[in-house]
Amino acid sequence: MGSDTAEKKHQLQQYRDDTGHFSLVRNFRLADLITIMNGVCGTLSVLSSVRFALLSSNLPAPPPGSVRVLYLAHLLPILGFGFDALDGKVARWMGGGSMLGQEMDSLADLVSFGVAPATLAFVLGLRTPLDALALVLFVSAGLARLARFNATVALIPADASGKSKYFEGLPIPSSLALTATMAFWVSKGWHAAGAHGDVPLGVVTLFGHKGGWGDVHVAAGIFTAWAAMMVSKTLRVPKL
Repeated sequence: MGSDTAEKKHQLQQYRDDTGHFSLVRNFRLADLITIMNGVCGTLSVLSSVRFALLSSNLPAPPPGSVRVLYLAHLLPILGFGFDALDGKVARWMGGGSMLGQEMDSLADLVSFGVAPATLAFVLGLRTPLDALALVLFVSAGLARLARFNATVALIPADASGKSKYFEGLPIPSSLALTATMAFWVSKGWHAAGAHGDVPLGVVTLFGHKGGWGDVHVAAGIFTAWAAMMVSKTLRVPKL
């Protein structure tokens, strides 16, 4: 434990002692740049979702070509996962990652696998107040899950190579399953701008009148359940 603390202090001192211009960028390692590409993919996914919403707003049907923008919004988090998997391999290949890289990895994951799918779900039709609450819970749970991982990863039993044997709670990249599901909805026209005009399973009214604050899409429950599984301490997912 003492050697780990000394190494962390040494790495922090490297950033502190470098006071030149663009010192942060100059201290990036190759793995850090790959991690940033994960965040870039997530950000472009969010922007693509917003672009589709703007293109299809107040129109009876999306204009030609706009659905390609929506599919791109689904594809980008998958590309981000590729960078997410690659940065760790590159870091180990080059003798270990940096403290900066570990923090950036979590932030990039939050964008690509938390904010991006939540934005997609909102654009596709999960727009009632309770839907929005479910999406906020989903992103917040992902944030908490990543913070817990960074704080407790050293306490989880590891194998001979030093890698943790399991995840506590569902890892946030698992949200790619939700992204793939939403891509399937788009292919079938199950979204607000599609042929069916809404996402599958419809809307239920939990309180008040129909069309009011108590409306929620059943599909929003999937995001709420995913949030619960991410922050669960008893759910242990074996590492492949």
